Order: sequence, then C-alpha cells, then structure tokens
Amino acid sequence: MSKEERKSELLNMWGIDDENPEFAVLPDSLQEEILQTDGPVVDVMSPRYDPLLMEALKKEYVGVNNDYLSERVSRIVGEEVVVEGQEDKFFACPCCMYRTLTERGQYDICPVCFWEDDGNDKLGHYSGPNHMTLAEGRDHFVRYGAVTPSALKYIKPDAKKRYYFGWWGLVRCTATSKDQDS
Repeated sequence: MSKEERKSELLNMWGIDDENPEFAVLPDSLQEEILQTDGPVVDVMSPRYDPLLMEALKKEYVGVNNDYLSERVSRIVGEEVVVEGQEDKFFACPCCMYRTLTERGQYDICPVCFWEDDGNDKLGHYSGPNHMTLAEGRDHFVRYGAVTPSALKYIKPDAKKRYYFGWWGLVRCTATSKDQDS
C-alpha cells in the first residue's frame, strides 16, 4: 500500500472515539493520540498505525466478494493471494440489485448506487430519503451509474466489482398500477 493510500485510510478512521467498537481494540497510546490530535504525529508508514489501518481495512471490505479481496490483497502485498472462505450474505439493494445491505430498511446507503434503503420495494412509491420513486432511482442508476449524477462522487470506481449482483435477499419488486399510486 502506498504512503498516500495508507495516509488516506488512516485519516478516514481518525475521527473514531470510545463510542466506536473498533476503538477498544487499539493500543492505549494510539487511542490517546487519536483523541488528542488531528492526525498521525509520526510517519504514516510506522507500524504504530497498523492496528488502526487493520480496522479501517476491515470496515472498508466487509461484504465484498472473495475474488475482489484476492485481487486487492495481492496488489497490497505484491504477490498472489487467494482469499477463501464463506462470504457474507448481504441483501440486494432494491435500486441497483447489488448485494450491499446487511439488513433491509435501516436507511443504509448502498455503496454501488447511493440509494438510501428505506425498506420500500414498490416501484411507484415515493421515497422521502431519496427524493424520488424506486422506479426513478433504477432509471437513474442505468442512465448515470448512481441515483443522481451528484452522487457519483461518493461511489468508488470499483464498487461494482466489490459486490455480487443478484436477487438473493431481494424482495421482488412489482410495478402494478396499485403500486404506482401508493
């Protein structure tokens, strides 16, 4: 991992505190530094920051498929690594159909399309958090690659590679005239 990538990952996690479960696993000296400074005080390549980096990477790669993890870890360590084992079974986002949601209806934002999952599966139902219907969100995803063009800046370029596409865990969406009026 390059120095720039490492710095970016560390700074993204730097705002954690004792209310975050990841914080408790960090060494006391690192906890103190995080609470008292705005960023790393020594070189970001220092092994001192490895525990925080590991927590950042765990969070970053939860739910991604093993093929993607194999490719990513191989790039980081500079040699071929094969990731095996049981993969997380996530629910499909009702907008893009990528399996990115740990639960449905918890207002989590899909990292592939940026749809905020309000639990609705009716195509014609207006979604308050998304300011559009699910049908409009799907149309925007096909057209722009996200629910809105402005949401593209929040989506990682490799987001579609990270997650499986498919119906597992997706409540079937229908577009009946009754749904359109709901």
